[in-house]
Amino acid sequence: MKDVVSLHTYKLGRDEYVRKMIEYKRRRRVKVSEYMSLLFENRKTVLFQIQELVNAEDLEDADEIKEYIDIYSPMLPGEDEWSATLFIEMDDLTQLEDKLRQLKGIEHALFIEVGTEVIPAIFEEEHTEREFTTSVHYVKFPLTPTAKQYVLHEPASSSHISIVLDHANVHLEIALTEDTIGSLQEDIR
Repeated sequence: MKDVVSLHTYKLGRDEYVRKMIEYKRRRRVKVSEYMSLLFENRKTVLFQIQELVNAEDLEDADEIKEYIDIYSPMLPGEDEWSATLFIEMDDLTQLEDKLRQLKGIEHALFIEVGTEVIPAIFEEEHTEREFTTSVHYVKFPLTPTAKQYVLHEPASSSHISIVLDHANVHLEIALTEDTIGSLQEDIR
């Protein structure tokens, strides 16, 4: 709670803070496809989300702000894990609805490859009772001790870390950039 600045203070410095966060998040966002991206979350990105919600809703009540902190705290990565938000986005609502139906079961098809290890994403929730998935998912990637050592000791420039989507309707493998790997290394140091 102490890290959330007052609404008045935030509004005074918001433009500069937003500019810095956009640049910071640029290193942490992975474009998986033309309609899908993954944003790796950490303390800075989650605090930014909370500050923006406080700003958008003009919140000054401590109890209401605490509610947002409680809602968004699970997005923080735990020890030895990465946390991310998966976005499935399209401007055309009909196309998006079709894509969400096609991607039903994505909860069992997303992985991160670290060196030679394949680590399945753990989704906050599954959508097995419906005929479609949602457009926003919160996921965790628990790093094994071997994967963590690889990330910490392999230079970002020569690391092999990829996002893999192995779904019946979509197969993608996207290598993380040196910038993204460097940012993720900072999260587990």
